[in-house]
Amino acid sequence: MRYIAENEDESLTVQAPLPTAYLSLLKEGRVSHYFPLRGEVAMGREKDNTIVVADKKVSRHHALLTPISDTFVIHDQGSANGTYVNGVQIGQPTRLHQNDKITLGDSTFLFTTQPPDLGLREGAFSARAGSFLNYVTSDRSMENSLIWFAVGCMGLVIVALMLALALILGMFLGQGALF
Repeated sequence: MRYIAENEDESLTVQAPLPTAYLSLLKEGRVSHYFPLRGEVAMGREKDNTIVVADKKVSRHHALLTPISDTFVIHDQGSANGTYVNGVQIGQPTRLHQNDKITLGDSTFLFTTQPPDLGLREGAFSARAGSFLNYVTSDRSMENSLIWFAVGCMGLVIVALMLALALILGMFLGQGALF
């Protein structure tokens, strides 16, 4: 990012801080999405969270990750179903360590201080407007999206075939009327 001033002497280059840790969403034991962590990270179902988890068992404002020293501390935000670290429900702020598994509802994340192994990565990281607002979708919603995509494609093909048929019939009917 570069700040543009009236003259070049006042220009300032600002660089985004490097991630200090990563959360990787695990699906069937494999990384499907990953999230670089910079600063405080809110997790939950509401769209105002840093990481939005589309899981009905996740509360609107479920957990908060706060950076300290070289790691993060996770706080449950009074969620209905609790926050788990390595299978144990946490009742107080808990310091995270390399390869800790965090479970919110039916969603499990792997906490690492190293970038995830991209060879295992199945999904894609997406940034929106410079923030790290990411949507984690369930398998069922992904299936529904694919079904609607297929239905839409079939609809376009049918409309194109009908237009082609109308043009062909119009040419034949138009020729017969001239004789």
